[in-house]
Parts: sequence; structure tokens; C-alpha cells
Amino acid sequence: MKKRLRRGVVPVLLGAASLLLVAGCGPEDEADTGAAGRPSSAAAGDASTTPEATSPVSPSGSSSRPGSSSPSGAPSSSARPSPSVSAPASASPTRPAWPRVTFARLSFETPPGWTLTRSGEHGACLEPVSRAGLPKVFGCAGIAVLTGSIPGNELSPYEARQPGGWYAATDVQPCPVGGLRADGSLNGITGGSSSPPVESGLRPVGDRKAAYDRWTATCASGYRFSPQAWYLPVSRVLFLDYTGHPETGRVLGSVRFPG
Repeated sequence: MKKRLRRGVVPVLLGAASLLLVAGCGPEDEADTGAAGRPSSAAAGDASTTPEATSPVSPSGSSSRPGSSSPSGAPSSSARPSPSVSAPASASPTRPAWPRVTFARLSFETPPGWTLTRSGEHGACLEPVSRAGLPKVFGCAGIAVLTGSIPGNELSPYEARQPGGWYAATDVQPCPVGGLRADGSLNGITGGSSSPPVESGLRPVGDRKAAYDRWTATCASGYRFSPQAWYLPVSRVLFLDYTGHPETGRVLGSVRFPG
């Protein structure tokens, strides 16, 4: 009788021990597997640093981050939109579309009240229709778009990070504002025409990246401005915003490439 009891107890004890081992090891293994199965933030955020490579950055230049969640899997209170500011379900989150134009095999949006003025096969200016009195550089009161053999500083071939790369002239150009003084003399651009960029890097243009440069310039009158350039070396297209326009970011973000 005693032998039968011992033989019956051993399997029960072994079975109980196995259940404890399974109960203790299972969740830890699942947590390790889940952690190993998630890509690291460094790998997920890796992006090309070559100009005109396909860019994971949104056209506006901002990146989205996934919201945090509570241990139970439900979104945390900080990730939930406030009921007082949430939009109704019928509201459209998209902004009104702008008309598109095509130049240098690229298409891009045109801000309302703007037009694309072409100057030959390799140059154009996207600018307001009513541009009287607006700052103007090299005859453009908006965003210059150049292609082909693009002139840079003093008409030499344009290159990224070029000193004075925005200044495609060999003489003194009039100031964007008040180019002529009251006495009829020239209020010219006197500083920055051959200076190196104060800021350089990569910026998104459409779904690609462009070589970005920004310079500072001054006029004899003391007027200051900051020419900016976005250069696409593969497409051989240069966007120039000489004086800064709030519409430029959306225009560049809307660029579509052939193919």
C-alpha cells in the first residue's frame, strides 16, 4: 500500500513542478521575443545623406513619432485628443489643393494669385501676379527655378556650398527694396555677393533631398536679406528664394518628379 502511494505521488509532484516552470518562464520569453522583434529607433530613423536620395522626411520637414501606450496596451491619456478640440467626423483634414504647373520636367503647386513666368528654356520665376512694390532680385519677386547649365557666383557654374552661389552677376545689382535712392543713385547690394553660406545641409524637396544653402546679404541702405537655395544635382534643377516667402515650403513639398 505504501509503495503504491509513493508511486502515485511522484508523477503528481513532477507535474506540479513542470507547471511552475512553465508559469515562471513563459511571460519572460514572450517579453524577450517581443523586444527582439522590434526594430531599434536608430535603424528605423536611418536616412540617406546624399542629395536627391529618396527622403523619408515629410515635405514640411517634420517627422512623426508614435504615441506612447500604457502597459495594458491602451493609449495613454497624453496621446488621446481632447474632446473639446476634436474635429467632427465629417470635417476633412486635407487642405485645399493649389493648381499645378510643370517646368524642367518637374510639376509643383502654384500658390493662389501666383503665376509661373518663363524666361527662356532654362529659367522661370514663380511669383505673385500683383508684384508691384514687392522685393525683387534679378527680376524675380518670388521663387526662381533654374535648370540646365545653372549659373552660380559671378556666372560660374553653380555648386552646393558655393560662396555667393546665389549671386549670378558680375556687376553691382540693385537692392531688392528701394533699388534707387531719391537722388536717382543706385542703392546696390554691397555685402554677401561672394560670402560663404551661413547654413548648409540637406532639405526635402518632394520625396527627395536637395543640397540646401543660405547666405546673408546687405544693401548700401542697410537692408538685409537671406537668399536660400535648394539644389537637385541629379535633376539639375535649382530653386532660389532670395527674400523669403511663406509659400516656399509648400511649393517645395509639392514637387513631383518624372517617372
